[in-house]
Amino acid sequence: MERITCIFCGITSNHIAITENGYNGLKCANCNLIYISPRPGAAEITQIYTDYHAVQYADAHFQFEGFGRKVAARTLSKIKNYRKSGSILELGPGGGYFLLEALHYGYEPYGIELNPIEARWINEKLYIPCETTALSKSSFGERKFDIIYHNDVLSHLYDPVGVFREINQSMKKTGLLVFETGNIADVNEKHYKWFSEFHYPEHLFYFGEKSLGILLERTGFKCLQVYRDAILLPLLLQKLLWRMKDPLKDKKTVEDMRSKKDLNPVGRAQLGMKRRLRRTYRYAMHNLTKFGSILLPKNGWPLKLLVIAEKRSDLK
Repeated sequence: MERITCIFCGITSNHIAITENGYNGLKCANCNLIYISPRPGAAEITQIYTDYHAVQYADAHFQFEGFGRKVAARTLSKIKNYRKSGSILELGPGGGYFLLEALHYGYEPYGIELNPIEARWINEKLYIPCETTALSKSSFGERKFDIIYHNDVLSHLYDPVGVFREINQSMKKTGLLVFETGNIADVNEKHYKWFSEFHYPEHLFYFGEKSLGILLERTGFKCLQVYRDAILLPLLLQKLLWRMKDPLKDKKTVEDMRSKKDLNPVGRAQLGMKRRLRRTYRYAMHNLTKFGSILLPKNGWPLKLLVIAEKRSDLK
């Protein structure tokens, strides 16, 4: 375990904004960034995505192609306003449905996925190039990309500044950075009660618009647009169904579940029911987000942010 200070301001906070699973999320008084301290080491964090948990993450991503592509299409329609074509790299593509939809939209897709099960699926089933090592100068033969995208990845990054600098170096001069994340650092703490969990310690940082602006500025990007969706209604649904969390988890491996090996008729029926419930839940979350964005206030409330930025300069 290691103790850290705010990665932007270099100061230590005594304000504990979030406590979960024995970890404290400290909130910087200057930029509002929330960060775990003390936190697990880099090797421990990497292991989360490559050992037993890899099956659980893959299971969560493989089941919902229709839903995944529907959500991806909404994001890609916005990206089209800035870049109508070109190569697009997704960091952490999961089941690969954003990449599949990007191909449908006329982009040339690539992925970097640390989960070996999901990476193999993207390579062998979707026929989209996907590597399993972190983004670096050597990724895809030192290729430069027109667009780099990630969704709900930022909070997981052990070194956000370092990764964003690597993204900058992996882009063409006119490159576009697009990512989706929450605004938890901007949320009034009285609204934290609406969250079922904060996923500590997988989530190492929580950002708000101020800290995101600092991150972009320090890594050579200029923000072009921030789209904001209110997510209180989905959070309420999630909290309502929270007690069903464990019954909805499948105990089989991904490979067994996909082929239904070793499942008797009762087991197959239960598995089908669980997946139908999961699918219904996800579609409900998607539609509630759309309605909530129209009806609910945004200042100080939980939001989903879609950030679009352009490469401003190369970094030395």
